[in-house]
Amino acid sequence: MTQPLFFQRRFLPMWTALCLGAFADNMLRQALIIGIAFGAVPMGGFGTPDDAIPIVGSLFAVAVLVFSSISGQVAERYETAMLFRRLKFIEVVLMALAAAGFLLNSGWLLVGVLFAMGAQSAFFSPARVGAMPKYLYTDELVRGNGFCNAGLYVSILVGLFVGGLLIAAPGGGIKVGGVLFAASLLGWLAVLFAPAAAADAPDLKLDWNPFRQSGRIFGYALGAPGVARPLMAVALFYYISTMVTVLAPLYARGPLGADEAVATAIMGLFAVGIGTGALAAAGLAKGRSGLGFSALGVCLAGVCSFLVYALTLALPPGEARRSFELFVETPQGIALGAVLVVSAIAMGLYVVPLQAAMQRRAPAEQRSRIMAAGNMANAMAAIAGSLSVLFVTRTALEPHQAFLVIGALQAAIAAYMLRRRARVPSGLYDEMLTGAAKPGPRPARPSSPSAVENQP
Repeated sequence: MTQPLFFQRRFLPMWTALCLGAFADNMLRQALIIGIAFGAVPMGGFGTPDDAIPIVGSLFAVAVLVFSSISGQVAERYETAMLFRRLKFIEVVLMALAAAGFLLNSGWLLVGVLFAMGAQSAFFSPARVGAMPKYLYTDELVRGNGFCNAGLYVSILVGLFVGGLLIAAPGGGIKVGGVLFAASLLGWLAVLFAPAAAADAPDLKLDWNPFRQSGRIFGYALGAPGVARPLMAVALFYYISTMVTVLAPLYARGPLGADEAVATAIMGLFAVGIGTGALAAAGLAKGRSGLGFSALGVCLAGVCSFLVYALTLALPPGEARRSFELFVETPQGIALGAVLVVSAIAMGLYVVPLQAAMQRRAPAEQRSRIMAAGNMANAMAAIAGSLSVLFVTRTALEPHQAFLVIGALQAAIAAYMLRRRARVPSGLYDEMLTGAAKPGPRPARPSSPSAVENQP
């Protein structure tokens, strides 16, 4: 009897490495942001700690942006399992440096490690995303992306929770460093079991000019039928999600009058909601592209963003900083948490079919470079999201007012997707996928490439 996809060697080692890497990245980032915001991590060189938070929050994305033009070529040039092993070993070294940074209480060393982890992720991501059509059949891609996104955001949730919890505890920095090192070591051990997957372009000559190569890979993405729209839609997801997570400590401390635990809970609720939505997308697609659920998801998320603003205004004022226990004792606090979860579920439902559409439609010989272009777009969107929060901190705007902007953007995306769905021929927007019925060493190609030419 064939094992379920999740437990097969062609999926589980890759999934485990992805999740442990996401856990480590977000634990480090959360420990830094919460530590800076509440004084546990010294960060000189900024006017106020609040100014440091969005800058630090964007560093990971800056590194991804800088290195993605090269990483896509590397992912196509070399065998996948070998790349996995080497990249995860680099992560082990970086997490050892992070542990040293916490031990020495050096904020700038930790910032440097965070940037280096962004560079490592810039190389791992196109290798992993480009490997999925090698390891999975065409009609398994939505399911595989659902599993990956669910695991990713649960890992983000756990990383956020553990990072925020430990950094606030006595001797928390040392504990954070130890957990980071252990997670990276387990991730490296996992990829030792990944099966070999041949390079898509073993004779590719690497172009080390980032500007020329950036233009080239975006040209591939724009030239591939049906790729550009989902690529940009995924980038907008990263803009919104980055803005929410970077905004969370300021939103909790300001309009909510809450402590570190509430800030961590907000980020955690958002992460677990996206993971739940990703699993829902995997289950609901049932062999279809699921793009219809994307439109529904972003529409619902827009409504929730407006509700977050309204519920924030309805919270009773507190005389002292609210703990998590005091926050959830109010009906408004419970309602606010529920709305945040529903909003995140809707965004998970939105993004998974779009990611699968990119993988499915990208030509095999350019897939990793197109995925790298997607990473660059995501990084630029994440940087823009962080800088949007910096705009909030430098003006008279209140953090909860940013949710009005987020809701308006989500409403605009929903309007475009619904308009697009009405214009394309019936059945093309949410097409039925075909693929090999049984697992094997290499997935089947889409049976009808022309079907994507007029799709979103």
